[in-house]
Amino acid sequence: MLTKAEHADAPSPALARALVRSLTRGTTIAAGVRYTHVGHRNWLAAQQELLTEIAEDGHADTKFVRGAYGAGKSHFLAMVQDLAQVQGWATSHVECKADGVQIDRFETLYPQIVAKIKAADMIAADQDTTVDPARWLLERWTREEAKRARIPEEGLTRPFDADARLYAHLEPRLLRSSLPPDFIKATAAFARAYLDKNSEVMTAVSGWISGTKESISIPGRYLRPPSGLARDGKPVNLRAIGKGTARDAMRGILWLIKAAGYKGLVLCIDEIEELAKLGSKKRQDQALQALREYVDHAGGEGGYRNLCLYLAATPEMFEGEDYFPRYDALATRIQAVGAEVNWRGPVIDLDRTPLDRAQMREMALRICDVHQAAYGETKSVQNLPKDVISQFVDKVNESRFRIAKPRLLARVVVDALERARQDKSLKNVSDASHLVTAAASSIAKELNA
Repeated sequence: MLTKAEHADAPSPALARALVRSLTRGTTIAAGVRYTHVGHRNWLAAQQELLTEIAEDGHADTKFVRGAYGAGKSHFLAMVQDLAQVQGWATSHVECKADGVQIDRFETLYPQIVAKIKAADMIAADQDTTVDPARWLLERWTREEAKRARIPEEGLTRPFDADARLYAHLEPRLLRSSLPPDFIKATAAFARAYLDKNSEVMTAVSGWISGTKESISIPGRYLRPPSGLARDGKPVNLRAIGKGTARDAMRGILWLIKAAGYKGLVLCIDEIEELAKLGSKKRQDQALQALREYVDHAGGEGGYRNLCLYLAATPEMFEGEDYFPRYDALATRIQAVGAEVNWRGPVIDLDRTPLDRAQMREMALRICDVHQAAYGETKSVQNLPKDVISQFVDKVNESRFRIAKPRLLARVVVDALERARQDKSLKNVSDASHLVTAAASSIAKELNA
């Protein structure tokens, strides 16, 4: 079931070079994760099964991803998103620290979720320009609704007839729905402005749904039944999405993703351990309560549908008495039942399924394949025989550095490949122990910086 994504064709030279640059830091960019991924097959198979179920029944679910720093949480989340996009899902990956998200304040999370939305066709379209996710979703949804209303792509001969037909189609499906009122107004106005080729209104609505901190004004004619009159009448103002409305807006975005033709949204929130840095105990309590609400809402409550939510955190969050365990309402929702691994359980514990020696070696060889795709038939692979790769794997496995072994191995292999490509003699890369120690020291300095 994982073969298509795991064993894909070789990356393009440009993507391969970007992968090599990221691997020198011991990480893999999301766009190329499938080319270096090894292991965690059962965890990933369980997620594919879950996605298939939710696509069929329209419900939602939440998973926690647990792993030590460098154990591959972000890599795993990227693989889940890659698999989801192949299945027709939209995805969004938010990092609490990098994106300035505060777990207890959903209004800081919502704009980042929308800004990070991706889909397979959206990525394909984004080769040369930056795609606005909200605008993409709105336009795709509008085209789908126009088809259902039997409006040709070039429009009807009489614009008023096209507008009337679209309004009649949207009236029972959108205007009388249980979606948030402002979201209804914004999407209805966008669809009619799209037919009217009113770029100003489309841009304003896209920005509003994206969570920009600005109110917008919509011409009245886009929110009234068609009358054939050109006058706008009184405009309708929509307040910016904020503290009191962000959760409702999230419900609207989930509806829009589904209505635009995707299976749903796979939302990954990384670096949950950032809640430990919140200033006061009260703020931390609020963050823990927010996580519990995320679990409940992404379980289908609150109108959240077609959503798979993944929350990634370090073991300290699961074990430290100041974090998840002290908030019983959250702890009881995610605690394991029994000692055996449950692949469909609420917590995906990557530390329980570390890569073995054979998988580490396979990962190293995949990195060699990526390097060859990046630079063609160079001396790097010739000057780095497979027995040397095996030495690297053995030395990394034997090491006692407090650094994740896959990350350390990636750094060592790429460093050796680059040395070999620069015509260094084999003796300069054959001292596996020295290279492993040097790479570990470099990573440790980065962590302590």
